[in-house]
Amino acid sequence: MLLLEAGRVVPVSRLVAAAWNEEPPGSAEHQVRKTVAKLRSRLPCGPDIIVTDGPGYRAVVDTEQLDLLRYQVLLQQARASLDAGETQRAAAQLREALALWRGPVLAGSGGRVVDAASTALEEQRLTAAEQLYDLRIDAGEAAEITGELRVLVDEHPLRETLRSRLMLALYHSGQQAAALDEFVRARSYLADELGIDPGVDLTGLHERILRQDPSLTRPERAVSRVARQVTEAPHALPFDVPDFSGRSSELEWICEAARRTPEGAPTVLALDGMGGGGKTALAVRAAHQLAERYPHGSLFIDLHGFTPGQTPLSAFQAQGDLLAAAGTPSDEIPTVPAGRAARWQSYMRGRRMLLVLDNAAASEQVRELIPASSDSLVLITSRPRLTGLDGVEWHSVGALPELDSHQLLRNTLGAARVAKEPEAARELLRLCGGLPLAVRIAAARLANRPHWTVQRLVERLRDHDRRLDELTSEGRGVAGALLLSYQSMPPDQRTAFRLLGHHPGRYLDTEEAAALLDTDVMTAEDVLEELVDVRLLEAREPGVYALHDLVRSFVQRVAQGQRAPEDGQAVRRLLDHYLSTAERACDTLFPGRRRFGEDGGEGRVRDEFDRKEKALQWLDQHRESLLAAVDAAYDAGLLWHAARLPRELGFHSSIRGYDASANVALEKGVSASRQLGDRSLTRLNLMNLAMGKWRLGQLRDAVDRLEEAVELSRLMEDVHSEAECRARLGQAYNSMGELERALRLCQEANAVAQELGFTRLDGSSLSTLSLIQVRLGRFEEAVESAERAVAIFDSIKEIQLSVDALSNLSQAIEGLGRFEEALARADAALERCQRMSMPSVLPLVLARRADVLVRLGELDEAADSAGHALVKAASSTDDIHRAAVHLSVGRVLYAQGDLDSAQAQQLLAHEIACRMELRYDEASALWGLARTTEAQGLPQVARQHRSAAGELFALMNVPDSAR
Repeated sequence: MLLLEAGRVVPVSRLVAAAWNEEPPGSAEHQVRKTVAKLRSRLPCGPDIIVTDGPGYRAVVDTEQLDLLRYQVLLQQARASLDAGETQRAAAQLREALALWRGPVLAGSGGRVVDAASTALEEQRLTAAEQLYDLRIDAGEAAEITGELRVLVDEHPLRETLRSRLMLALYHSGQQAAALDEFVRARSYLADELGIDPGVDLTGLHERILRQDPSLTRPERAVSRVARQVTEAPHALPFDVPDFSGRSSELEWICEAARRTPEGAPTVLALDGMGGGGKTALAVRAAHQLAERYPHGSLFIDLHGFTPGQTPLSAFQAQGDLLAAAGTPSDEIPTVPAGRAARWQSYMRGRRMLLVLDNAAASEQVRELIPASSDSLVLITSRPRLTGLDGVEWHSVGALPELDSHQLLRNTLGAARVAKEPEAARELLRLCGGLPLAVRIAAARLANRPHWTVQRLVERLRDHDRRLDELTSEGRGVAGALLLSYQSMPPDQRTAFRLLGHHPGRYLDTEEAAALLDTDVMTAEDVLEELVDVRLLEAREPGVYALHDLVRSFVQRVAQGQRAPEDGQAVRRLLDHYLSTAERACDTLFPGRRRFGEDGGEGRVRDEFDRKEKALQWLDQHRESLLAAVDAAYDAGLLWHAARLPRELGFHSSIRGYDASANVALEKGVSASRQLGDRSLTRLNLMNLAMGKWRLGQLRDAVDRLEEAVELSRLMEDVHSEAECRARLGQAYNSMGELERALRLCQEANAVAQELGFTRLDGSSLSTLSLIQVRLGRFEEAVESAERAVAIFDSIKEIQLSVDALSNLSQAIEGLGRFEEALARADAALERCQRMSMPSVLPLVLARRADVLVRLGELDEAADSAGHALVKAASSTDDIHRAAVHLSVGRVLYAQGDLDSAQAQQLLAHEIACRMELRYDEASALWGLARTTEAQGLPQVARQHRSAAGELFALMNVPDSAR
């Protein structure tokens, strides 16, 4: 507050209002004076900087001490230059002023007074930026500012004055169509968000561009320049080692592949091979050679896929790190996956950049990092070949050939020393196995020990048990430096640091720290801030902290070496915190679910998570830590926690769709439950594991686990659990095409649910029942079942399951020929699905909508919805709905008359359905192929497909009306 009004007196009353808004405590003025005294003692020359003046205080600083004053002076100078007609000088002064900004000023939650000041300064910044854009457009630099303007427009989509500058810049750089399209985007956004049309000025500019008004004549310089962004391009490639050797064919392959890729789409190249093979060095060397081709910069990120002791980065974490490396302030990086993914794609759109995604472990790590629309180059390195990635060119990096290994050793150790012991050098290279990393470490050890012969190191390397130790040289110096910092801390701080080392994830928040330290949140935050001060912890965002990778390795070593009884207690407290909070979050997200240990009735939702969004956000932010906590609990023999936590991960995954990793946790949950001899927990984990496997299309595995869960329920005489498992079995058998069996199971489960008052199961069994009834052609019954399910879910405010029920209701109503009504239900399902951000279900809902639009003859809109479904299905890890999506796309293409493309989609759906034993989808694919091949003039092939489909439908008792 004092710096905002530097040089002016700020009354104590205003400081009180800034700190406490409308409800200051009685001691407010005393606390302000106490804070001022502390500031004076901490700031160099504090009493001279903060002076008491009348009713308050005044900050005495000059323009060289405060960037805000410097900024304001530059704006005044720019205005004076404009008044004098010195536009070039004004532009330079505005550019210098705006360069002082490093992100949103006064970011965070500061209260009414501070927020008002922040808003005013942000408005001043945008106005200055618009002045600068006007000057640069007039100077013929329109093509150079389109990228920067587009980023600002994305950040402030309702600011029409910014949008008008972007339209002008695009028009002046020869992109009239893009300028007109920008107006269409603005009009659509304003209509969706505010229900209004663009203002008079923006509309007038659109009309002038449309008729190529002579008053908008482009400056000559704008036409002659190539469009490029004016913002400083990030260049974050690691050091390119000067002694890089070999890999000439691999480098040639990368450069050639980058050159031949057509414009308009990202070039994605990937290098796979064993650890230490030099993939990173190769990618970095190639990136440096190609960097000039990518004018908007280059970024590098280590995804920690195979870093010892390090949890691999998720796509969510990696997007945050990349945005930060590109200069995005931390408080502008969204904290939920959908928002962060959108921000990353928005940043990359229109940019021509080079990305190096290093050390990836799985396709899901990198899939959402690849730009959707960009002329960028993406280089991926990984140990396994990530076959789940589409549109990627791969190259395997093996061991270095002997000549290349020899050259690397000569470059790193010196030609004279190698020539002195040629045989020993060859043996050294053999023991290093052609791995560049091993050769470099061996050379480094010899270089640091000039009195050693090559033969001496060879002899030490021949001891197999010592070889890896001998090929380790880095980390010891860093560990020594960290040890000095650790030993300088007081004993209580060392203890706290050691206990924090038991945190299983990459980031920790104040609540997790409080659990580990057995204290309150405020005290825990004080401890964390002290560790930030001594540079053993990094502050990421308000309330969230991270241990540097090397610090994490060090503190874990300390924790293992100095383990005390309090360490085990800390781990238990953290696991208790995770379990309790995750249960409460899931109770809020999934109303009506049974809490573990309850004999019946509905789970009680506590008020810690008063909104579903808040609960989902907590689960999103802590997912990686929860997964790691299950591993830690299982490995430490804390079986009760290892058995309880996975259930919450399974529920969360049903929304977010990360079942591959959640299922690993659930497998450990099953094992832990069995070791505990707890039938109830075993049954619970088996059922949740089965549903995770069902979503991945592993139907036989799902059924096996559900059958075991049913048997356990019978042994325990647990009627609730048996009904729940039977309903899930019905869901699985429906997917496998055993419709009559599925129908019976769901009817039995529903009858028990109604008898016991188990509301959630009542709704879910009815929802599945409605889909089975649709497939059996019982559309009236299906409508009744689905409507009852929707009503039940609405009564308990259950959103997730209502999406399936509405989708099934849409399908049932379509079967009765009421297409407009069916579309309304599909739209309602889509709205709820998007509200909860459910990537596993979204493709199916979009496909459902496309099917109804085809029946209505709205083929363009159907194609848009189907295309969206296909994109979302490609990025989803869940497979159970993939065949259905391809079938829907095939139906749209068939209706459009694109028979070859329709056939390709139907064949793909058939292949998926056969592999997963999705008999109904298999039959539907054959039925579609019959229609398509018949239209292609292949009657014999069509008869074969129709006959095969008819046999399958007959086995499932599906009538002609439902095919």
